[in-house]
Amino acid sequence: MTVSYGYYLPLAENIYQEVRFLDIAIKTEGLGAESKQATTREGTPKWTVSALVKYEGGKQETETFTLSAPQEIAEKINTIPELTTIKLVGLAAGKWSRSATDKTSWSFQITGIEVVK
Repeated sequence: MTVSYGYYLPLAENIYQEVRFLDIAIKTEGLGAESKQATTREGTPKWTVSALVKYEGGKQETETFTLSAPQEIAEKINTIPELTTIKLVGLAAGKWSRSATDKTSWSFQITGIEVVK
């Protein structure tokens, strides 16, 4: 059983020293043939954005972010070359943990991406 917290808290824009775009893919619900693209309550498609992130003084790590956006926006993001430096717009984090464990995991949402020039 998963315990989910229904809120996301905004994070500071400078939480990461650097963010580099890797990929955007459909966020799915279900498994195998039963899987379908996840959507918001309003029907907006959800996407998973993968990026290399680096904290001040740390090593680069791969992180994923959920983006709710129309197909056209996802197609535009998909044209960004791999490893391009980007800014995560509207970055927010929420936490969840499985019952019977004390481990907390974080999930991240964004409202958009901007290429850093």
